[in-house]
Amino acid sequence: MVDKVHFGVGDILVFLASLVLSMFVGVYYAFKDRRRETVDNYYYASRKMSAVPLGLSISVTFISALTVIGLPTETYIFGFVTIWHCTTLVLPTVIACLYYIPLIHRLRLATIYEYLEMRFHRNNRVLSSGIEILSMILYMGTTVYIPSLALSAVTPLSTNAAILLTSGICTIYTVCGGLKAVVWTDAFQSGIMFVGTVAALIQGALVVGGFGNVWAAMERSGRFNVFTFDLDPRIRQTALTYLTGTVTSFMNIACCSQPIAQRYLSCETVKQARIAAVVAVIPKFILTSCAVCCGAVAYAYFEQCDPLKNEEIAKPDQILPYMVLKIFADVPGMAGLFVAAAYSGTLSTVSSGINSLSAMVLSDFILPRKPKLSSKLQMIISKVTGVVLGLILTVISYLCSLTNGTIISLVLTVRGSSGGPMLGVFTLGLFFPWCNKWGALVGQAVGTLFCFWIAIGSLIQGRDVYYDRVMPISTGGCPAINATNMTSPLLNDSIIDWNTTQPMMVYDIGAEVDLIESKSYNNLYLISFMYYSMIGLFVTIIVGNVVSLITGNNNTEKMDPKLFVPIIDNQCFPANVRRFFRFGVPPLGPENEEKMGNMDSGGENFPLKETRNVVEVRESMTHVQQ
Repeated sequence: MVDKVHFGVGDILVFLASLVLSMFVGVYYAFKDRRRETVDNYYYASRKMSAVPLGLSISVTFISALTVIGLPTETYIFGFVTIWHCTTLVLPTVIACLYYIPLIHRLRLATIYEYLEMRFHRNNRVLSSGIEILSMILYMGTTVYIPSLALSAVTPLSTNAAILLTSGICTIYTVCGGLKAVVWTDAFQSGIMFVGTVAALIQGALVVGGFGNVWAAMERSGRFNVFTFDLDPRIRQTALTYLTGTVTSFMNIACCSQPIAQRYLSCETVKQARIAAVVAVIPKFILTSCAVCCGAVAYAYFEQCDPLKNEEIAKPDQILPYMVLKIFADVPGMAGLFVAAAYSGTLSTVSSGINSLSAMVLSDFILPRKPKLSSKLQMIISKVTGVVLGLILTVISYLCSLTNGTIISLVLTVRGSSGGPMLGVFTLGLFFPWCNKWGALVGQAVGTLFCFWIAIGSLIQGRDVYYDRVMPISTGGCPAINATNMTSPLLNDSIIDWNTTQPMMVYDIGAEVDLIESKSYNNLYLISFMYYSMIGLFVTIIVGNVVSLITGNNNTEKMDPKLFVPIIDNQCFPANVRRFFRFGVPPLGPENEEKMGNMDSGGENFPLKETRNVVEVRESMTHVQQ
């Protein structure tokens, strides 16, 4: 056991300064908008936010501590194939700009799930919103736990104290300042994340002798596996898993998740919302690339002495923070800046989640039952809901700290199993006008249960190490360490691995992966978790269409065109092609097409066939805004 390295005074001051500034933004906007405390301002910033800060906010909402800390760990363990993660937001952004942003602005939705009630039935809205609330709460709990674990590794602070600190700060500035506080804090935190991550990358590369030595170390260990296009779905991650499965996951977030839809609606026009979506791609690409490269640098730094096996750290997700402490030992404040970057990723994700979940609870569950609530009471409910959510995610984070990965794996399994089917039900609504409420309801239920079944089966059965393709690590350069054999806690403790129930596998450091004995496993449960979203998407679409056919398809000629988005509807295509892809749905009137995206136009321009609950909630929200 070696002596641990902890934060210095400068590191602590830098870290605390970032937290204080984050809280200050929330308090500032609470004071600034104290005379305009309306639900519209609290959740949508009066729909007049600038595209650039919104784009930064969208970007860091995608980037949590899972990116800043988890992605380098993935690179350290599984190789440079993780670089494909940088490209996963491009296609989802294109889809969002072409189809979802115009629809969301056209309908002026209170929450994204209100669309499902307009298109199908209230039960579809309740089911989808309920699933998303559950999965987001669980996900945010694990997101708080990850940087708390890192902080406990580099400071005398315990993990539980770090959890209270993280969740407390998120809850305070989110509840106080609403969406404006969240967005502007996100913009500030994106700068911290960039500076902290780039500093760790450059300093680490200099310490190991330059990027040439980093790539040489990656090649020596077989970690330069970027162009691995293996079609076997059982392999944990390849270029193909990122370009298909992970892209599907991000498509769900970019197109039909409440935190992102809320930001689209905070823009005044469709054009501004599209600009915000495109802006988000740039920092996401840069920060993700830096995180992956940090993982490569960390491997080069610890190539001869893995800190986990040398008992310098407790879990693999502490590898990068520990390296940062060592390389910045003589530079006061820089290690604190990096941990602040990881914390910023968590603060941005959790604050966005708390704000959006509060909006969902109010608009999807409370207002439909109590549509005549006053503005003051709605604001009270929103803030109380935010505090309660903060307490719940604190408890979940604490539970995560008591396990070796089982609860974390289960939580991330729930999140991954629900995303694909969620995207599937929106796909049925937008692009399949003949699909009815029963098709959407049964399709989503079957898709979610099927994915969850596979995921739980994988957790129970465990992973075959042969398909995980874990890269070798060495303890040859460590003092007084027997490097003949090693156990692989990397397979059990990593909070990024959703399927980590494999008992300790013992194998020779120098052994090739292909020589490791592969035991008998059920192949269905060996499918990589990265494909779960894509599987759920296609199962939902197929089952939804079949059930709609059995129960009676909708008459497409009677469909409201405002609820439908043709796959191809650009004027550059021939009229007969565009007519075909409308599938019989009448075209939008010219007057509606002109007004589409104009946030100054009222709901009367679009006479939707709304349910009584939707009408009452809209009237209540209009009264509150006035």
